Amino acid sequence: MKHMKMVMVLVLLASVAIMFSACATCKTKKVTEEKQVSQPAPAPVPAPAPAKVEEAPLPVPVLAVGDKLGPIYFDFDKYELKDLARDQLTKNAQWMKDNPGAVIRIEGNCDERGSNEYNLALGERRAASAKKYLVYQGISPNRLETISYGEEKPVCGGHYEGCWWKNRRDDFVIVEK
Repeated sequence: MKHMKMVMVLVLLASVAIMFSACATCKTKKVTEEKQVSQPAPAPVPAPAPAKVEEAPLPVPVLAVGDKLGPIYFDFDKYELKDLARDQLTKNAQWMKDNPGAVIRIEGNCDERGSNEYNLALGERRAASAKKYLVYQGISPNRLETISYGEEKPVCGGHYEGCWWKNRRDDFVIVEK
């Protein structure tokens, strides 16, 4: 009986070690993305303001400090927008209204499960769903492009739900400003 308990403890410890080592292969994302996907995160600590240096003006970056066209996430095998996705799309739409010359490419992505053909079609439906919502928010469809990468551009390479949810997303890329 004592031997059986020892074996059970070792199996449990090995499982935990495998889980943490697999997680190390994932590319890390900002804490704010994890917060968007329903995992609570501590409040971000604001960075200290940089010292002001008088130099020649630099070209305006595509995104000013604090601007972010954040990704949106989907449930497994779904393309319907969740509340967190709608909130992020509303923020992205406001940025586009503030930057009327910007053209955005919406990139639909999937996790590795399913055939390549199926995932390409699902990624296209996800991108189209986001585009439809942005148009509803008042953004001209001429300013929005869509593409599907299916499972070809994962942000996390693990083979478990903790990584798969990061790969079920739409990314928003500024094509023109």
